[in-house]
Formats: sequence, structure tokens, C-alpha cells
Amino acid sequence: MISVGVRLAAFNLKQIANLTCTDELDLYSIGEKKVALFCCIPDADTSMNYLVGMIYSNLFQTLYYVADRKYGGRLPIPVHCIMDEWPNVALPDDFDKILATMRSRGISCSIIIQNIAQMKALFKDSYESLIGNCDEFLYLGGNEKEGHKYVSELLGKETLDTNTYGQTKGRSGSYSVNYQQTGRELLTPDEIRLLDNRKAILFIRGERPIMDDKYDLKKHVNFRYTEDGGASPYDYAKTPLAHDDLKIDINRLDDYELLSTEDILGE
Repeated sequence: MISVGVRLAAFNLKQIANLTCTDELDLYSIGEKKVALFCCIPDADTSMNYLVGMIYSNLFQTLYYVADRKYGGRLPIPVHCIMDEWPNVALPDDFDKILATMRSRGISCSIIIQNIAQMKALFKDSYESLIGNCDEFLYLGGNEKEGHKYVSELLGKETLDTNTYGQTKGRSGSYSVNYQQTGRELLTPDEIRLLDNRKAILFIRGERPIMDDKYDLKKHVNFRYTEDGGASPYDYAKTPLAHDDLKIDINRLDDYELLSTEDILGE
């Protein structure tokens, strides 16, 4: 009981209790209509990241249930999860299996990481299968040695035609031409490290790799609606479903007990 109390201690905080007291997300509707759900977490404070992990766990379970039980195995509206700060969120333990099976339900995700070492630290034995289950791999650059080597190997080799000319002068002079084919990496790890910051490399399953310019987000037609584009900051408190206070039936107050720290620790 003590371990359970410690794990649930965060829900004694008034702000967390207000946030989780009722179901405002309606996860069942995601996949049935157009919905945008934003989970905003600070990159410098990971104390509340478990809440996003809980949302992911419940979201995948709910969408799988709706797809299988209601729509014969596939959601009517495709769902795409943009998982920024992926290594900092408490993911389901079987995320590798979820990633391998979500496509058939009409679910996809973009895993965004700083380097491959972050993925390897979380899924030491199965990180390669995570990458293998992604049909697209976009490399934006980095300074990780293992990443440079990995991208270089993905690019493969190119064939070089070499012509060697030899000439011997004198009374018994001769002239020779030697044709030879050799192979080298399309880009060596050193060349990957020196990749122009304006460039990106895209791998698509079944296609040749593509190197192209990165897209300038400031040129997007909706950039003016963002705070960086000059718009006012988004006010989360003004959302229609936001609760200012904990909603509890006053006739059931005797059914609730607020635990103190001493109660949780058994002191």
C-alpha cells in the first residue's frame, strides 16, 4: 500500500486533481472525426511527463478498441501522433509492439529524437526494430559519431570508374590503359558530420535516398497564427472544456479522503 500511495501521491496536488477529475479529452472521438490534441510539456521540467505517458497509453488502448470493435479493424479517420520530446515521455513498455501493429488500425506516428543513443538507452535490445518499423527516416544533422556511421551505412555505396594510364618512353617504350571499377560510401561518416545545416537526408522504404533543403517553417501559410509569427500566445485556460476547480458531488464528500504525506509514507 505504501508503494501505491507513493506512486499516486502526485494526484493529491490540487492542480493535478483538477486536471484529472473528469474526462475532458474524449479519446474515443479521435479517429472518428478531425481532432487536434496538443500535449505541451516544458523541456526543462520532466516532473509531469508521466501525465503525457498516461495519455499515450490510454490513447493507444482506446483507439485499438474502437478500431477493432466498432470499425472492423481500421479507424475511419487516420490518426497521426507527432511525438516530440519522445525520449522524455514515459512510453508504454510494449511501445515497440504497438508501433509494429498500429498501421493496420490507421494509426501512425513520427518519433522525434536528438540522436540514436537516446532511443538505444530506452530500448536497448529492440531499438533497431523501432527504426525498422518506420517507413521513413529523416536525418536533419547532428554531432553523434554513431549516428554518422548509421546514416552512412544506410546511404550505401556508389561505383566509381577508374581509368589508369601508363606510358614508358625509350627505345622499347609502351603505353597501357587500365579500366577498373571501385566502390566507396556515397557519403562517409566524416562527410555526414560536415553536412550543410540547410540540408536534410530522407530515406523512404523502397526508394533511393533524397538530399534536399530543409523546409523554412516561416514560409508556411499559417505561420502568422503562431506566437513566433506575431500572434498572441495561446491561452489554455480559455478552452471550452477547461475546469477552474475540482468537480465533486457535494453529497459524496464522505466517500473521499485526502491523504497527507505522513499517511502515504506510513508514519
